[in-house]
Amino acid sequence: MTPVRVLGLGSPFGDDRAGWIAVESLMRSDGFRALPEGFASAEICDPVGNNLLDAMRGARLAILIDAAQSGAAPGTISRLDAQTLEDGSEPWSSHGFGFSATLALGRALNDLPQDVVVFLVEIPADAGFEPAENLSAPVATAIPDLTAAVLNEIAQWTARGAK
Repeated sequence: MTPVRVLGLGSPFGDDRAGWIAVESLMRSDGFRALPEGFASAEICDPVGNNLLDAMRGARLAILIDAAQSGAAPGTISRLDAQTLEDGSEPWSSHGFGFSATLALGRALNDLPQDVVVFLVEIPADAGFEPAENLSAPVATAIPDLTAAVLNEIAQWTARGAK
């Protein structure tokens, strides 16, 4: 098992693909490819719920990337930790089974990585959820910053000696 697992969440529809596209961008990045072999993996995880728990199993740090509609400006990137999501005070959800419910279940089963971080990229309120060739401009523009934020998270986690 790899210590760090990055999971792109979403669907093949419109801006909801942001997590998938971000993971693809991350895997092509020089920073990710420079990580020691076996240290980190990145993959698309669909759908969430029990599959998400299975995908995180064995990692020490899980980084989840998804699209969100919270009312923030499109392209805004938010970073949340598991505690923020688990307490249910934030209204984030994905695909009918919320992050908070997934994380609470994982915690109850003693089956979560020691560190779970979620990066969300805000999609437009009127985003369509049908197949689309391209992401909307604000979401596409956010992908490089999102990739950099994930690489920075991995670097900070490593610097803390959390290997």
